[in-house]
Amino acid sequence: MTGTATRRRTPAAVPTGPDGDRARPLAAERLLYGVLGLLALVGLVSPGRFNAAPAEDLLEVAFLVTAALSARRMRPPGQVMVVVAGGYVVVKTLLLVFYGDASVIDFLQAYKSFFYLVLLGAFVGTGVFDRVRLARFTTFLIAVFLLKYGYSVALGLDDRPGVYLENNFELIMLLGLFHLAYPYLGARRDWLFGAVTVTVLLSGSRSAALGLLVVYVFLYVRTSNRTWPLHVAGVAVVGYAVSTVFTNRAAVDGGARLDRLNFLDTFLYEVRDWRLWEFLSGSFPLTPLSPGSCQSLSFYSVLFSHTDPGTCYSVILHSYFLRAVFDHGVLGLVLLFGLLWLGLRRSGASARDAMALLGLISVSGLSVSAFNNVFATIVLAVAMGLDRRTSGPADPGDPQPVRSRRGRRTPGPDRRPGAPARRAAARSRADQPAAALPPAVHE
Repeated sequence: MTGTATRRRTPAAVPTGPDGDRARPLAAERLLYGVLGLLALVGLVSPGRFNAAPAEDLLEVAFLVTAALSARRMRPPGQVMVVVAGGYVVVKTLLLVFYGDASVIDFLQAYKSFFYLVLLGAFVGTGVFDRVRLARFTTFLIAVFLLKYGYSVALGLDDRPGVYLENNFELIMLLGLFHLAYPYLGARRDWLFGAVTVTVLLSGSRSAALGLLVVYVFLYVRTSNRTWPLHVAGVAVVGYAVSTVFTNRAAVDGGARLDRLNFLDTFLYEVRDWRLWEFLSGSFPLTPLSPGSCQSLSFYSVLFSHTDPGTCYSVILHSYFLRAVFDHGVLGLVLLFGLLWLGLRRSGASARDAMALLGLISVSGLSVSAFNNVFATIVLAVAMGLDRRTSGPADPGDPQPVRSRRGRRTPGPDRRPGAPARRAAARSRADQPAAALPPAVHE
């Protein structure tokens, strides 16, 4: 029997539209963008309040279903995230069930970031989000946010407006999505950054203002760009804009002490007798704060226990990092960041983009719940599920392909330094006679 050469089957090309996007969005993408878009429109026509619909609850459900739809395409790195994060959650849950007495609802609230981490494993490297559609959807969201924030402030309806919820949370999502969509926004990217900047300034959110600075630094300040001195000078301009947000908030507060400092004082009081191993491992799940601390923070009674109104947990400390050290310890934070880094990098995100997204969310963690809320999680899900391999409008700095006579797209000429010498060497090798090949073997 004569052997025949085995042909390697190439994967079928993904059908694309005229702009390079996938012709048909996947169900997970349609669901998440659909719910986000619909709720954004409801928020836009809800003057004087955030949203007429229970936006946060609906987004939680939409994210859960989106993760379930994406799980069918789960890759090995995502499975690692699911197993490790899931194992951590199982151990903590067993400790609570057998040795604790806190309610399940309070436990879920305190450990939500690790439950999210399990679900994020379903998105790693799946490519369920198309980058061109992400650019379009982000542009739509920026327009909605700017309109809602603009008319709310101009008409005096709200000095801290929101589309879905409190702007400390939702603006981190907008900034994160803008960062992800930036390479695919084309010539309008700088105009859209200006629109995002105006939105943040109108919001009065200090955490969003710091997030804006983070996004600017990672997107614009690159020493490989010839105009980098101007972008470095731009840091001062954006920094000044950020400082105006802090100044205006200080004027509104009338010199009152920042409530975040009160939360820090409460945290330091609670851990005053901790030993080193407790800082590493965190408290037993789920340890309540002392009655005195709860009493001092009674103004935030809405964050008290869902089952015991007189008890409060670390959730009341607001800052994610204070809460995380109290509940999970330093090792828990290392585990969280390590798995998120793994998920982002294995999804094709560059180290710079991964640092930018984690830095953006971490900045918000100085003030609010950061990784513990669905808005930050949506950004991470899109980043981990973004299809960076589909063809689409290229970055202006990328070499443009040219079309051959047969209509195939071929790479453009190599214009890098030393390219002519490399081409000459390649032609010289091609002119040499080929080495004798061994005779074919027949079976």
